[in-house]
Amino acid sequence: MTTTESNGNTSPARNLPAAPEPAPIGRSRPPDTPIPARDGPRQPGLADQDRRRRWEWQMRRLHADAEHWMHTRVRHPDGGERTVAETQADEVEQRKQISRETAMGSRKHRRLPTWQSWIPKFVLAFDFALLLYFFAGITNVDWQSAVSMSLAFAITLAAMVTVLAYGFLSFTGHRMRSYKNHAGTVHLDELDGLSRAAFGIAITVITVLAALMYLRIHSEVVDALGSQAGLTVLVIPLAIAVVSAVANFLVVLIHALDGSDEVARLNKLAAATHRLVRKAHRLRRRAAQQADR
Repeated sequence: MTTTESNGNTSPARNLPAAPEPAPIGRSRPPDTPIPARDGPRQPGLADQDRRRRWEWQMRRLHADAEHWMHTRVRHPDGGERTVAETQADEVEQRKQISRETAMGSRKHRRLPTWQSWIPKFVLAFDFALLLYFFAGITNVDWQSAVSMSLAFAITLAAMVTVLAYGFLSFTGHRMRSYKNHAGTVHLDELDGLSRAAFGIAITVITVLAALMYLRIHSEVVDALGSQAGLTVLVIPLAIAVVSAVANFLVVLIHALDGSDEVARLNKLAAATHRLVRKAHRLRRRAAQQADR
């Protein structure tokens, strides 16, 4: 085999090995260095596996704690005890019943505005103040030396009468609420014997309280104005008595028309499990956050 040179002469070709290609500058690698794999999945290390196992253990523990709270026994509004999960199931069933009847057009379960539900509490304070004023006059309290046995006795009498009167008016309203129909009203002719008796006694209590207020204010006006009182001696005491009667009768009406027995039971069921359900919810939320890490 021959090669042709530029001057036209031929010379025998030498069997020489092919020259190696020069390696790129700066990319030389020792011959025994392994080439790393490209685009391969990264294998988790032992530290990552241990961290992952710890996260899973913490999530299982949080879920177990949440289940523990859901299976705790609580006092049931209907009596006895049930677990939180069972009581919550009763709450869901009670809510379904109320929602079903409301969807059918019932007005039985409607709640009064929030500001109206506060009226009985204001009436309670109003009655206590007027009764304290009434009994302070009877026991001859000397307001210049307020700390005295007379004042303590007047406060005791006022508190006793106020609490008993308010409690009975509330009881009457709750009894009447049990006979609230789906039109949202209560008919006196549909009440049972006990409820009718309670309503009659409540009217008597309201009348007595109004009469006490009338007599006390009447005596104060007479002492203050004397023979010059005129019609004032009748108008002012009568106005106070009417306001007292209307306010106390309003206590009965608000307790009778605010919601229903089913709504009251729903509120009691929710209150019985509220604290423990919140704890379980917080534990589940922490477990979900742990899983997203």
